[in-house]
Amino acid sequence: MTLLRRIKMELFLVLAWCIKTVGLRKEAWFQEHLSRVRHARNYLSGMEFDYTAYGREILERTRRPSTDFVPLAEDSHTPAPDEVKLLAFYLPQYHQFPENNAWHGRGFTEWTNVTRAVPQFLGHHQPQLPIDVGFYDLSSSKIMHRQVELARQYGIYGFTFHYYWFSGGKRLLEAPIFNWLNDKELDFPFCLCWANENWSKLWDGGNREVLMKQESRPEDAPDFLRDILPFLQDKRYIRVDNKPLLIIYRPNLFQQSDFLQFQKTLREKALEAGLPGLFLCMVGIDYFDGTPSQWGFDAMVEFPPMRIATLRQYVKDGNPINPEFKGFVYTMQPAIDDGSIYQVESDVPVFRGIFPAWDNTARKAYSNASCYLQSPETYKKWLCGLIDWEKEHNPADRRFLFINAWNEWAEGAHLEPDSRYGYAYLQATRDALEGRE
Repeated sequence: MTLLRRIKMELFLVLAWCIKTVGLRKEAWFQEHLSRVRHARNYLSGMEFDYTAYGREILERTRRPSTDFVPLAEDSHTPAPDEVKLLAFYLPQYHQFPENNAWHGRGFTEWTNVTRAVPQFLGHHQPQLPIDVGFYDLSSSKIMHRQVELARQYGIYGFTFHYYWFSGGKRLLEAPIFNWLNDKELDFPFCLCWANENWSKLWDGGNREVLMKQESRPEDAPDFLRDILPFLQDKRYIRVDNKPLLIIYRPNLFQQSDFLQFQKTLREKALEAGLPGLFLCMVGIDYFDGTPSQWGFDAMVEFPPMRIATLRQYVKDGNPINPEFKGFVYTMQPAIDDGSIYQVESDVPVFRGIFPAWDNTARKAYSNASCYLQSPETYKKWLCGLIDWEKEHNPADRRFLFINAWNEWAEGAHLEPDSRYGYAYLQATRDALEGRE
């Protein structure tokens, strides 16, 4: 770590303490930054970078097959009565569209981020490269048929599409979702998650380097409902009590009073359109003021790595070979082993969530990346516990468990098979669902 970077880090900690002290942020926010600084002091300071060992490992990877590879199963999952319904979040950013061509260069898709990734420390699983479905193009629905086939084979119940709609009616990344809507042969359940945040060059939905601003206005409710109505009316759409299940990613980008009016209008317009209502869910996000019911929600959906900052542990025995790497390495293993990962508090029903793995260094290696060291075995143990929790706490018709994600390749969160693990994460998913050891 350079002296300048160390000084900046310590000054930011002082600033964070001041922000917390005057009440602009809560104690949990400050503790998260305090933990990161403490970790950086111990983990990054004085670390030597072994480039020789790094180069040797990269070359070895090209010469030997992976011992972690699990082949495609020969049979398929048979759904059991009342089993937990596994819903995988689905990112549609695997096609060209004009805005990304303008912002990131012609030809940009999510694969651009994925393929430029490199290992940041010895043993780091990067780049993560797809097999089976390959480097697909979602400008048509052709590859979606294979995705549905794979998902069904391994016990996934449905997809949750991220839907990017902005005030004034502008959409981004919508083409694959409309392709899905129009291809009725894709006979597979789905629902929408409105990604109601800024579209940012930093891929964080924040207020820096904003490319498409989200206004968060209550008066947008009629237009938004009108826009998504064809999806909500589709027979494949997932419902609770016959009401379409709709997820709002970050409701706190609204003022609370504005959102209460927004959701009220949304429900009214749904009734006017002939729907029996809406089943509204919020994503369980960090630093949320109030409770889900106070914001008008019917349920909460977990979306790790959100809301796990107090459960994850920093890995301090890694070897960050890149002197410019601005990321942190975590593990969830202790929280899974001691059961603390399964504890949750909410004043509305909770649909539990999990990631198979998480590593967004492909996008953010030089701007605050986070990498969770996770294996298919760790994921399976976590998933088994969440399935048991769902069976104990939710009625049979409301046992939804959300997996983040089906295809977040640039964030290292994908069930789709890759060149190192093959179908291991899909097989672990099926094994957990079927109760296999």
